[in-house]
Amino acid sequence: MKIKISATFIGKCSVCGKTTKVFSAGDEDSGKVVNVCEDCARKFGETKTSEMIEEFGEENREAFGSGVKIVSNKKQP
Repeated sequence: MKIKISATFIGKCSVCGKTTKVFSAGDEDSGKVVNVCEDCARKFGETKTSEMIEEFGEENREAFGSGVKIVSNKKQP
């Protein structure tokens, strides 16, 4: 299992269904991703991330695509 975690963003929590600030955690091997809000993160604080992905995650392989690339226009000496 190779888990990746995102930065926070506004989205729908996979656990409680609220649209609020969430983060995503996903398993690259299974392609499953779960969005978790702050309240649910606290509520399930003792639960392993892998268990949250298994129980509440949905397949979304697009979530594992390339991320943000920062490019500088400044010329190097």
